[in-house]
Amino acid sequence: MKAITSKIHKKQRNALIVYGLFYLIMGIIPQFNEESSLVSWSYIFVGVVMLGTIGYQAYKGNYFSIIKWNDNILAFKSPESKFVQFKRSAIKSVKLTDKSLTINAGLGDGEMLDLDYFKTEDLEYFKKDFVEGALTETEAYNLAEA
Repeated sequence: MKAITSKIHKKQRNALIVYGLFYLIMGIIPQFNEESSLVSWSYIFVGVVMLGTIGYQAYKGNYFSIIKWNDNILAFKSPESKFVQFKRSAIKSVKLTDKSLTINAGLGDGEMLDLDYFKTEDLEYFKKDFVEGALTETEAYNLAEA
């Protein structure tokens, strides 16, 4: 399968880093003032868990969007979600803009993917290979209908 991958989604990662460090610092400050309490230890615990979550999600590749395709299937994944797959024969229309990819696969079945973090060269490759690729007569008719 051919695939393109986005750059890292910094907004989601940075939010967890900021809040994780905030909780960690708010838990450590009372330890220096010898005012150790259950609340300060719970702040430390929450901060360590949040920072650990960042590391785990980065290890698993959850901060990336991925688009995979071949002659029969289009599959894509946004951060922190599962892959969504569409058979090429079921796709009614594909709308590719600078900011989003919209797939219409019939009555209420479709999906939208944010393309902010993808490189323009990768999107052009996807457009040439999948969107404007060689269509069968039936697919061309279906796309013209939609």
